[in-house]
Amino acid sequence: MPRESQVGQYECVAYVVPDDEYLDRLVADPAEERKRMQRWRKTFDLSQLGKEARGSQPGFNIAGWNSSYTKQPIPAEEMKEWVELTVGELLKFRPQRILEIGCGTGLLLLRIAPGRMRYVGTDFAPAVLKQLRQQLRDLAGPWDNVDVLERSAEDFNGFDDNSFDTVILNSVVKYFPSASYLVHVLEHAIRVTELGGRIFVGDVRNLTLLEPFAVSVELYQAPEGMKISELRERTMRRVLFEDQLVISPAFFLALQQQFSKISRVEIKPRDGSFDNELTRFRYNAILHLEPGRPITPEITWIEWNEQQWKLTAMRDFLQKEQPEIAAFKAIANARVEHDVRASAILEEWEGGRTVDDFRNELRDTPIHGIDPHSLWSMGEELGYHTDVSWARNRSDGSYDTVFCKCPNDGKPNRGRPAWPEAPVRYDAIRSYATMPGRAALREALVRQLYEREQQLTGGSSIRFVVMDSLLRSSDGKLDHSAISSPDVHDS
Repeated sequence: MPRESQVGQYECVAYVVPDDEYLDRLVADPAEERKRMQRWRKTFDLSQLGKEARGSQPGFNIAGWNSSYTKQPIPAEEMKEWVELTVGELLKFRPQRILEIGCGTGLLLLRIAPGRMRYVGTDFAPAVLKQLRQQLRDLAGPWDNVDVLERSAEDFNGFDDNSFDTVILNSVVKYFPSASYLVHVLEHAIRVTELGGRIFVGDVRNLTLLEPFAVSVELYQAPEGMKISELRERTMRRVLFEDQLVISPAFFLALQQQFSKISRVEIKPRDGSFDNELTRFRYNAILHLEPGRPITPEITWIEWNEQQWKLTAMRDFLQKEQPEIAAFKAIANARVEHDVRASAILEEWEGGRTVDDFRNELRDTPIHGIDPHSLWSMGEELGYHTDVSWARNRSDGSYDTVFCKCPNDGKPNRGRPAWPEAPVRYDAIRSYATMPGRAALREALVRQLYEREQQLTGGSSIRFVVMDSLLRSSDGKLDHSAISSPDVHDS
């Protein structure tokens, strides 16, 4: 389409709509998936060749754990809490025969394996496993019950059906190449896990909060004078070019429709006293493979928002009323409240205003919600077992909480609340996760088109504009007025 330029001459603009079905097939191609896995393997191996890994204390090698905000290592005390809370949650299940996929440098293995009947750790990064094996030699054992194997996540060769009571995939699925790959791995994990066992998928990035996370990171890194239009563009690009597998809680809930062995699914926001990306935007998904139907006590849900209960009011209620069970629905999440608000108003603001104005606006916005960590701490203090759930998967990051004085005797089906859950469909499971590499492939296709055009014309002034679709008017003709240039590739 010819268009008049600023100097009065006409240039040729080509509007390109990539074939999404073709891109999806390309992303899911096994060869393309292997390329992405190889890139992650190289990244992990390189993390163990630097000074940080060589100087790490035995049993606590956190090299490569960097903040998305600062791009610097996450402070050791924050990582220590992250490890301890994960280990504590797993040990509550009293596991004895454990398979950990993506065991890395052994942050979990070295703390959980002692005293277990069997612990198998697998990883696909040879330099990482070399460090783990060295730690096993350096640290006091015995480690006779531990096997460390170099293999990819989908390789379950040699593992018999029902041979483990616990399968762990902690902070690893975000590096998987696709949702289909994850389903394939979980199908095998379900096969090798006995009834009464569980599959712990930990430290999962929440797709529902991907945009608030992107705004949060870009706002942190942005200089004061940056225009809101540029902040908006950077945020959109961060979301579009997300190279990790970010997963909605709906993904794990939908698995129940396909795999009858899964009796229930827990979606638990990460606990932690530190305010960081590990606690704000991530959760644990626990797939329970229990015989029989779970026992779900009758619960009357209190709508938190009707009174916007403060923490002190909830404490007074529990202390005075002493209920056996108290359940609160849709509690505003103080961890992400500002980030969700920032994501919402970013679309509303005029492009000419600045990041400094934006920060001031957010700074003056009060926080109404409650940090889930405060509820866990309060419940423990008052003698309650406290459960927190993200199963409803609300876009604002709010959560549901149950305080229970039910006996915590380790019986798997006793007193489990029937959480409010988002409606899900297994046939839509691919829509519950990002598609790593898709945007990069989309750009590569346009570059190929540009290079081909150069070969044919010997160099012209065509500009390529990538669009999701070509809008048409009511009579079916191309709507020229609706055409814009959001993503231009100049020749």
